[in-house]
Amino acid sequence: MSQRPVLPKAFILHLERATGRTAAVANLRKALPIESKALPAVDGAQLSDAEVEAVYRRERFAPRYPFGLGRAEIGAFLSHRAAWRRIVEDGLDFAFVFEDDAAVDSPLFAGLLEFVIAERRAWEYVLLPAAGLEPAGDAVARRGEFALLRPRAPPLRAIAQVVSRVAAERLLAATLPFDRPVDTLLQMTWVTGQTILAATPTPIRDVSRESGGTTVQRKRLGLLQRLRHEAMRPIYRARIQALYRRHQAAPK
Repeated sequence: MSQRPVLPKAFILHLERATGRTAAVANLRKALPIESKALPAVDGAQLSDAEVEAVYRRERFAPRYPFGLGRAEIGAFLSHRAAWRRIVEDGLDFAFVFEDDAAVDSPLFAGLLEFVIAERRAWEYVLLPAAGLEPAGDAVARRGEFALLRPRAPPLRAIAQVVSRVAAERLLAATLPFDRPVDTLLQMTWVTGQTILAATPTPIRDVSRESGGTTVQRKRLGLLQRLRHEAMRPIYRARIQALYRRHQAAPK
């Protein structure tokens, strides 16, 4: 008699003072067909200067990230690292990691779960993009309606991820100290050593607007600062995209 596969766990990163997200977390846990746990997110506002200096270093990697990180962005990065650490410490083969503004389509997620288990040899890290942000890419695995794509452009938003223990170990080793937001550093696969695949169709929906807006907020910028941001952002993204494509094209 064949054994049923051991189902993975899900970790949900939740900033406890963001009470507007509490209901969304509860709804997400109810919708998931696997064991889940809410992990307290790191509150960047509560970090001391020494704690920030220990984990955040400007201009560590090239190309230079043109903006300084706010405390909330630093806390968000540390929260993802905490989830990756739990995967390693708990000895999990892999786990799902959700931000607390994610919701799932339950039937679609159930099908995706079967798919990633069946195609386990094909991946170590899978991004589950929010609906509407699915990247174009080339399929490396396909089964029924589901596919794993190698994105042609670096994807954004780490709202939901499937992370293996091997990938978690790589990401932990490569991302301390960090110099840019977590999703932005994940794009730099030549730095992390971790290839990113994306799943389609995605079962993920972004419910941040319904649950109080983003918890990663910057201070209001003056006109000159805002203009600088608007000028620098496309330049930076173009550099990252060029490096990403060069890395994707390099022989493995």
